[in-house]
Amino acid sequence: MTVRRVVRERIDPRLTAALFANYRTPVDAVLELVDNAVDSRVAGRPLELDLAVHPGRLVLVVVGGTGMSPAAIERDYLRWGASSKRAGDRIGRYGQGGKAAIGHLGNRFEIVASAAGDEDAYGFEDPAYRDRTRLRTYDLHPRNKAVAADLGYVRIDIGEVDRKLDPRRLAERLAETYRPMLEAGEVRMVVNRAPIAPRPWTVDERHELSVRAAGRVVRGWWGLLPEPPRPGAPEAGVRLYHLGRLVGAPEWFGHPTPAAHPALNRLVGEVELPHVPVTMNKADVDRGSEVWAAVEARLHALLAPAVRRLTREPASAVTPEAARTAEQVRRILAKALRLLEEGRLFESEVSAGGDGPGGQLALEGVRHRAAGETEVVGDEPSAESAEDAGTAASGEGRPRLPRPGAAGSPGSARRRGAAEVVVRQLDPRLRSALVEEDGVRRVVINSAYPLYEVRRGDLWYQLETALREVCVTIPEATVPEFERKVNELMLVSLALAERGRRGTRKSGPAAERRRQAGLWK
Repeated sequence: MTVRRVVRERIDPRLTAALFANYRTPVDAVLELVDNAVDSRVAGRPLELDLAVHPGRLVLVVVGGTGMSPAAIERDYLRWGASSKRAGDRIGRYGQGGKAAIGHLGNRFEIVASAAGDEDAYGFEDPAYRDRTRLRTYDLHPRNKAVAADLGYVRIDIGEVDRKLDPRRLAERLAETYRPMLEAGEVRMVVNRAPIAPRPWTVDERHELSVRAAGRVVRGWWGLLPEPPRPGAPEAGVRLYHLGRLVGAPEWFGHPTPAAHPALNRLVGEVELPHVPVTMNKADVDRGSEVWAAVEARLHALLAPAVRRLTREPASAVTPEAARTAEQVRRILAKALRLLEEGRLFESEVSAGGDGPGGQLALEGVRHRAAGETEVVGDEPSAESAEDAGTAASGEGRPRLPRPGAAGSPGSARRRGAAEVVVRQLDPRLRSALVEEDGVRRVVINSAYPLYEVRRGDLWYQLETALREVCVTIPEATVPEFERKVNELMLVSLALAERGRRGTRKSGPAAERRRQAGLWK
């Protein structure tokens, strides 16, 4: 006789603790609480949000929305992983954001809430919310309602906050994230008694757009910033909004970014995409969805004439000396990254196999190991540099960038990508950029960056700039690891450049040009 067995899904309450870490910054966690608040808007009535940020404490008061009744607190707020909100109707609809945000920010909380039309409010609290060994049961206690009975009311008081929360930065993010709602007067926000007001757009041209894509009408605008962009001007690109909430970084819909041409720094805009699915933390749209593919293709075609017009504008010419220096940087970087690929560059643990103290790769060892490789300095190519030039077409003489999942990044042995170093004029606020053009990865050094102009784009400035762009692609590197790897690569590169200088004849016109450029005395 067959015995029928029943198995059921179960959930460990400690899983909710993992959701507490689902935020890159404490500001992102606060935005999750604000998302829930703006979802409670009532048509025709402004929603008022008051945020008070104190050391170890955050208080959010929401007045004028639907509020929460005792039934709504149990049915909606305290229910993990489910929500009555529908896609395309509300921003927060995953049933975990607000609760997880509180746990991310602090260890205790008190919530007082009342639905619009109720005379009384109810409150509950948790003195040790981060203890997730069990799911919670709370007693609701009647409280006096602090506003008129016809208004919804929610007050969230988070204590034992152990995250650094900058009120100024929070105010900037709120103004940027909820710009359409703030401009329309649907929402009023205050941080530490200071009203939030988004900066107005200053554009030379503004064009409204209304096009059909993926079965819905996409509305918004695009325009051109003044030339040149003023200090403090917003980042170029078109901002995506989902139900009035900013999603992700500025978008280019498949067009080149300003790293390809400086005039593209002028292109800005805003579009509302209520029907495009977004990620759970609203950090980006779902780029694998058919809806996004259709929207991207439609807006790519719409913006194509403007992009063509901008890219026809002449860019400032780069001096031949700067181009030669960029090629020197490429060759030095190629050598240093070959050492990285061989696993000998970042051997910094004791007994890890390095030549120097503590396992560090000694510079003298680098000089010997580099013997027989490309000369990095000199207008007249050596036999070795000619060999590199002969293999350039196949990519063998190019530096390998340690991007996530690519060869050259720690712990990876997958496909490689070639890279070049080029100098172009970009937005003066941008030091450099890493781009892919025609299948080739390029480190673009900005000739309009103030420090570039101070240093006149010399070898050491370009080399450090390129190294920082390369190292930032190493996956999951902390800030100290990033700085250490930049420093180690820089030391190795300096040693390679020094060897190249010693191996190149120091007479004739080429040597005189180097002396004038400060490459040797």
